[in-house]
Amino acid sequence: MGILQDKIAIIAGGSSGIGEATAELFVAEGAHVVIAGASDKGQAVAMRLGATFVKADVSRSVEVDDLVAHVVEQFGRLDNMFNNAGVGKLAAIIDHSDAEYDHLVGTNLGGVFYGTRAAGRVMRRQGHGVIINTSSIAGVAPVIGQGVYSAAKAAVLSLTKGAAVELAPFGIRVNAICPGVVPTPMADRMGLTEAQFAALPKLTPMGRVGRPDEVAECALYLASDRSTFVNGHYIVIDGGATAGCPIRN
Repeated sequence: MGILQDKIAIIAGGSSGIGEATAELFVAEGAHVVIAGASDKGQAVAMRLGATFVKADVSRSVEVDDLVAHVVEQFGRLDNMFNNAGVGKLAAIIDHSDAEYDHLVGTNLGGVFYGTRAAGRVMRRQGHGVIINTSSIAGVAPVIGQGVYSAAKAAVLSLTKGAAVELAPFGIRVNAICPGVVPTPMADRMGLTEAQFAALPKLTPMGRVGRPDEVAECALYLASDRSTFVNGHYIVIDGGATAGCPIRN
């Protein structure tokens, strides 16, 4: 039996990258996984993994509410909510348009809020549940060219702590993960040049970028009973990037 045997888990942003790797791992560990995504790409991922796909744009509260309601109606409960959907853009703060700002904040922070609220309401009635939110090392230390993204991800950490304190009396744990440089389709869309992308491994003391499956292992730990006293915290998975600048010859 897997460590998530028969658990019901929603993975928002589960169509690619970290979300897809987490969905695959959760299924392997016995969970019934529902992948949520704004595009139909998640349908093929769900079919490959033996999971369920529900199309949902996490920046729209009604779609998140409907997603959670659908899962509870189908499975009777919700054990794990992984608010992982995100978008990014490499641009100076003064160069962002209103629409870009709304999109970044609406998805990266709004989606986490809507997911936490909807799952929290269900889990409070149940008396148990685990919520995991994806932030970023940019939420721990702002990154030049990602000021708006960094601000939204920092807010996710504050929201996580607030939710953890409020929901703990109802048997609910809320934590966050902060991935470092991990090549994913979202990272590809950030607009890095080839030279910038090639330089990324030099930013970590370990001299390499991370893998989606390495982040998924952390999500599994937080979702499982191996972390029953971990609440209101964030785990940084960055190869040491935020510990200090590596020395290179």
